[in-house]
Amino acid sequence: MMRIRKVCCGAFHLFVGGLLLTTAGCGGGSEPQAQRVPVKQKSSSVQAPKLKSAGSRLKKRFPKKSKQPEIEGKPEDMFEVVDYVHNFEIQKPESDSRSDDLIAVVLPAQKGVDSSTFLITASGKQKEQGEPDSSFKLPEGFSAVDEAGYSLQGLPHRIRCERDYSEMVLVPAGVSVQGVNNGDKNAGPQFTIYQNAFYIDVHEVTLEQYRRWRSEMIAQKGKIPKPAGNDLQPAEFPALGISYTDALNYARTMGKQLPLETQWEKAARGEMGFQYPWGNGRPLWQIVRKPGQIDAVGTFPGDKSPYGVFDLAGNAREWCEDWYSNNPYQAAITLADAGVVRDWSGPKRSVIPSMRAVRGNQQAWNVWKRSGENMRRPPADVGVRCVLNLPNASADTETPKTPDSF
Repeated sequence: MMRIRKVCCGAFHLFVGGLLLTTAGCGGGSEPQAQRVPVKQKSSSVQAPKLKSAGSRLKKRFPKKSKQPEIEGKPEDMFEVVDYVHNFEIQKPESDSRSDDLIAVVLPAQKGVDSSTFLITASGKQKEQGEPDSSFKLPEGFSAVDEAGYSLQGLPHRIRCERDYSEMVLVPAGVSVQGVNNGDKNAGPQFTIYQNAFYIDVHEVTLEQYRRWRSEMIAQKGKIPKPAGNDLQPAEFPALGISYTDALNYARTMGKQLPLETQWEKAARGEMGFQYPWGNGRPLWQIVRKPGQIDAVGTFPGDKSPYGVFDLAGNAREWCEDWYSNNPYQAAITLADAGVVRDWSGPKRSVIPSMRAVRGNQQAWNVWKRSGENMRRPPADVGVRCVLNLPNASADTETPKTPDSF
């Protein structure tokens, strides 16, 4: 049995039995796809040599160009045959590796099965789960998704908001990388930040959720939010063209908050500070996808962060709570203690009038990119995703409850 150790999130390509097996994403977000690689057969018969005519000599000298099939979309977003491995490496049996990082690609046991069918199974024990912390209580209106398990600190990996029926995933307390050193000027310099644990919506707020909330506001005869700019699209699409104020009021009505830029970026990049939610490799989409394209939430399993959050690289751009500044990280690093900034929440007052931070990008998939938009005149592609901050001190402990953890 061949053992493959995962190095980072992304994709791997594996040739077995004349097939190219490709998987994408972190945490099994995509199903393996197989393509048959044609193999040229050598002829066993011996043919007598033929005299070459003048015409054949001309054909050899000026070979006819074969027509290449037209490819739709950007070439860099397509599959390619490579002679290197991005995210996995072959290891010897005696090598030192964690058992929960190993998988095996094997043929099924039943008879009559050829090399076009594979089983991909974990060859080590499953990742250990913690037990619920009885001292930790979720705010009213939220409930644990028990089947998703619990962290080693005793927090539920996933929770459900009973107001808008959204599912939220845990981003645990700890340090992460913010910004970049070699990139856009407004996204540097890179620094390390410690943040408390929080939950973030798995998907953007959909039109179905936004329409339901707006109907409730109309029934209460309070301040009526404006309809989404794409209100005529299907219900499972993200609600777009929403003002900052309406996004903030939606979050508050559901008992949530808008994310800080640092929270949004950690949820997208993970603790290691990847370039993209899936790692540092190229995107692998099952259908053509372009930056700025809007689809139903969760359409692309490859656009999934290490914590299980979808559509942070693509789909809607999203409001953050922060005031926008062209160089906020310069101020952040002055607050570092032993090289780590703790719980920084962005500029304390308006830097550019009416400008709030927006995360997500229209031209590329990099999730460290940032921009600002007028909070009163929302662009057509800006939506909202909410977070739930945890005031309970036990939620932020870094000491696992199990003795064998590290």
